[in-house]
Amino acid sequence: MNAIWLASPVALLLGAVAVAILAVRVGRATDELSDARRRSRRLEDALIPVRVETRRARSSIDRLRRK
Repeated sequence: MNAIWLASPVALLLGAVAVAILAVRVGRATDELSDARRRSRRLEDALIPVRVETRRARSSIDRLRRK
């Protein structure tokens, strides 16, 4: 009978610890996701001039072939 009274609080405590650990990991994952999104946006913004130059080069090559 004493084991039942002792097991319930221990199980609740272990569950609370597990939930706390899970909450911390979800928080870290959310932070890492926002950091990755910010880095991806920076990379895309940095590639805009490259895409513009590629289009210009392609259009001038297309004009040379037509002549």
